[in-house]
Amino acid sequence: MRPLVSVTIPTRNSARTLELCLRSIASSTYPKVEVVVVDGHSSDGTMRIAEEYGARVVPCDWGLLGARYLGFTESRGDYVLMLDSDQVLEPTAIERAVEASRLYDMLVLEELSARPRGLLERLYAYDREVAHLVPSLDPVRGEVLPRFFKRWVLERAFSLIPSWAIREVVHFDHAIIYYEAYRVTRRVGVLPRAVWHLETPTMGELVSKNLRYGRSLRALLRLRGYRRLLLRDSTPKKLANRAVYGARGGLKAALGSIALNLLKDYVMGLGLALALARL
Repeated sequence: MRPLVSVTIPTRNSARTLELCLRSIASSTYPKVEVVVVDGHSSDGTMRIAEEYGARVVPCDWGLLGARYLGFTESRGDYVLMLDSDQVLEPTAIERAVEASRLYDMLVLEELSARPRGLLERLYAYDREVAHLVPSLDPVRGEVLPRFFKRWVLERAFSLIPSWAIREVVHFDHAIIYYEAYRVTRRVGVLPRAVWHLETPTMGELVSKNLRYGRSLRALLRLRGYRRLLLRDSTPKKLANRAVYGARGGLKAALGSIALNLLKDYVMGLGLALALARL
């Protein structure tokens, strides 16, 4: 009897990419999958698309961490795949992940950019290329995050996160989950070529998303135990990693990744400043 895999997807006005995401799950070679879409009151047809593909839709009034938590509690699978609505699964990814879980308790799914065209999408592609070459899987020192978990790992990880944080945290949601999961088990593996990412196509979307992330950092600053996660995205650390990669011959990707991260950091910093100014 094959174990059930639950795919949980947080959404908010995600109609542009959700259909491709759900279509890829429907095309999976693994036969026993349920999909739980946790929606933050979308107004663009997101819920209609989810229902057309047979997903169970759960409404959510919380931040992104809360959406991840609701997706987990509403799921029934022995394994949980935390996917985003702008990600497309490689057809054999779930089947390979279940097989690899004989050795590991959670898996990083290697992400590649899907058909990068404009300048901004190419910068994202360079950043993903470099991030997956950083050797550490440590939740603070590394840059990648597991998406495929054995259920018991997530159950214990969520039990360690303060309930108010689950309701409020937006950015670093995934990093907080991994931080606690890594305290539970260090059996972490990497599944190669598993996900294609549909990148942010416009500067306006990048600014809007990272302003929102920046504003949400105020909640993270209240969580003393998680403040060190800010080191994950710290500019000095990323510059150092990319300098090493550039010196090894990947100069173009390193420079592209640096440019993208400086831009995102600037916008997030502006968002945090605006949030703190309202205190």
